Amino acid sequence: MVVKMYRYPKTEKGKESLNKIINASLDLISEKGFLNTSISDITNKAGVAYGLFYFYFKSKHDILDELIRKFNTDMRYYLKVNTMGIQNRIEMEKEGLAKFLEWMSQNKKYYKVFVEAQVHRPEMYIWHFTKLAERYKIGLKEAMDRGEIVKVDPELLAYVLIGIGEMIGRRYILWTNQGLTKKQYNDLAILIENMLRPK
Repeated sequence: MVVKMYRYPKTEKGKESLNKIINASLDLISEKGFLNTSISDITNKAGVAYGLFYFYFKSKHDILDELIRKFNTDMRYYLKVNTMGIQNRIEMEKEGLAKFLEWMSQNKKYYKVFVEAQVHRPEMYIWHFTKLAERYKIGLKEAMDRGEIVKVDPELLAYVLIGIGEMIGRRYILWTNQGLTKKQYNDLAILIENMLRPK
């Protein structure tokens, strides 16, 4: 069960303060790690009173939860906007994977925090992938029913595709910062097409 934030701001000033706390947390946890970041570090960087943190969050773990929720929402929105209008499911998957890697490259801080969550908030780490797969498998099942892609277990396929994106992103973006070459993108598209093409 995912617990939502303790309180939500009702005023513009409150929203501004909350955003400062979230952004400061993102910067610090991605740079120093979860254990090495204190609440006083966060409020000092955010330029807000120490007690204000506890108005919105009960603990440091709660801010990590909020960052993972934001990570999940922002990434899904980016992929939705950038694949909208693509009718063929295989083409959508190829473009979606390229856009996911693009998003990861532009949001390395979020991804570093996400890796921290695997250790310090594993239930949120699991929630993230479960949330992705729940929605993903619906679109895949619809494409299977239309005969656009191979008919297999849609949830299994969702996790296979998520796993491909995750590991390629870590290898070529997070670990080395080199990104994929044009040929590697083309090769990846060939692999996805061969895997998904109806038999």
